[in-house]
Amino acid sequence: MTTYDELQEAWKRELHSLELQLLRSGLFKDLSSYIKRLIEAQKNLDAKSLKAIVLEEEMLRLEQLLTQFLDRRLDKLWLQTGLVQSTSLEYTEKLTHQSISGILRDYDKMKQDLLQGQEPSHSRPKNGEFVLIRFVKDVPSIIGVDLKAHGPFHKEDVAKLPQENADSLVRQGAAVEITASNRDNE
Repeated sequence: MTTYDELQEAWKRELHSLELQLLRSGLFKDLSSYIKRLIEAQKNLDAKSLKAIVLEEEMLRLEQLLTQFLDRRLDKLWLQTGLVQSTSLEYTEKLTHQSISGILRDYDKMKQDLLQGQEPSHSRPKNGEFVLIRFVKDVPSIIGVDLKAHGPFHKEDVAKLPQENADSLVRQGAAVEITASNRDNE
C-alpha cells in the first residue's frame, strides 16, 4: 500500500467514525518524506512538462487530503476536551483555554511542517516566555498578560510579546511568529 493510499484509508476511517482512529506509528514521518520527495521531484522538472503538471496535481490532492484528515482529527480532539471557546471565561478557565490554544497552535504547526515535507517539530515557547512576531496589519495598543502596555503596532513592526498575547495575535491574523527557521531565510 502506498503512503497516499494509507492516508486515504486513514481519512476514510476518521470520516466515518466519531472517535479518533489509531494510526500506524511512523505514518506522519512517512507522509513528510513522501511530500518532500514530491517537492524535490518538482524542482527538477520543467514546470510546463506533463510530468510536472501531474506531480503538481498529485501534490494538490495530497495537500487537500492531508489537511482534511488532520482537521478532522483536530475537531475530534477539540470535542473531546469538552471546552468551548468563549470571551466570558473565568480566570481558571482562561488558563485552561490558553493551554488548549497552545495545543491548537502546535497542531497547526505540525500540519504546516508536514505539508512542507518536514518532520513535525516539537519546540514551542513555554508559558511565561516571550515570542518574536511580525505584524501584518496595524494593531492598537494592548495590555499584555504581563499587565504591561504594548504597542501600538504598525504593519511590518517586529515585537517580542508574551507567548499568550502573541498566540492570540497570530490566531487573529494580525501577526506571524518569527521562528529560528524564518530568521535563517531572511
